[in-house]
Amino acid sequence: MNLIELAPHNIGKESKRYEFVAGCLIAFGCYESFKLETNYKGFLTFETKTKLRAWYKKKYYAEDAMGNKMFIWPEDGIKLINEYLTRKF
Repeated sequence: MNLIELAPHNIGKESKRYEFVAGCLIAFGCYESFKLETNYKGFLTFETKTKLRAWYKKKYYAEDAMGNKMFIWPEDGIKLINEYLTRKF
């Protein structure tokens, strides 16, 4: 994924209208990464320019890479897929 941004007003305990949108998009990116025929199958990497890095780590299991880049391990991608893409609304 090229760039992930999350609006600061969508973080917190208050009810959010689009609460699961970011998680669904990230989980879908993880899902698509398993289709790759490379050594990086299952890995999702993305760039962020915000102060929300700690949030991505906590909520989406992301880890720091070089510079503004972060990544999600394949095992954590499966967790996100199960949490966001198989959810019953």
